[in-house]
Amino acid sequence: MKRNTPLITLLTGAALGVVLLIASMLSTPSKAPAGYTATATPTAAATAPSTPAPASTVPSSAPPTPTTTAYASAPAQANYAGKVQGGGASVAISIHGSQAIAYVCNGSAVEAWLKGTAADGKVVMTGKNHARLTVAYGSGQVTGDVVAHDTHYSFAVNTVNKPSGLYEATAVVRGATIKAGWIVLPDGTQVGSLESDANSAAPSAIAAPVLDVATGTATFDGVVLHAISVSGLSGSGF
Repeated sequence: MKRNTPLITLLTGAALGVVLLIASMLSTPSKAPAGYTATATPTAAATAPSTPAPASTVPSSAPPTPTTTAYASAPAQANYAGKVQGGGASVAISIHGSQAIAYVCNGSAVEAWLKGTAADGKVVMTGKNHARLTVAYGSGQVTGDVVAHDTHYSFAVNTVNKPSGLYEATAVVRGATIKAGWIVLPDGTQVGSLESDANSAAPSAIAAPVLDVATGTATFDGVVLHAISVSGLSGSGF
């Protein structure tokens, strides 16, 4: 029995050492600080800052075409009539194809017949006594300037239909050739002048007698004048 005593002592010491080692391991605190809670490592997608999508720089469609005013083309046949700006006279213009006839008068001495060639919505007309009329015409309206007996008028007048428009009458009265012109406006009013010596280079004018539009007649110095319509629509008077 005495021979086993050192072995038993050795085994006992080894067992004790193992017990002490285990006890020491169990009593060693974690290196993590108190209150630390482990969390999962965030992924790159989660930690990347949110970047707003840039606005598209590609236009969705072509830029709009600028709007331009479309002017109506000049009609081949038309009649225009109205008062000049500021009143005091009226003007009538008839366009028939490439021909143009105009008349301006104030119901007394200031009056003129004019003719010209129409093209591309513009026409320049001339008459006796250096009368001159320049217009730009289109669908619905004509605008321009006229000079008659050294009097200047500007105007912007609209198209008209019969019985409105321009009327003309020529006759021989007491051996003299007379020529009368009337402008009948849409409201029924009329203005007219009469050249008592129409064949002269500088005819003088007086107020024309009232024209009966229904019959197309007027009476001057006992003579019945028969008026015709100067119409760009029908070509009458051209």
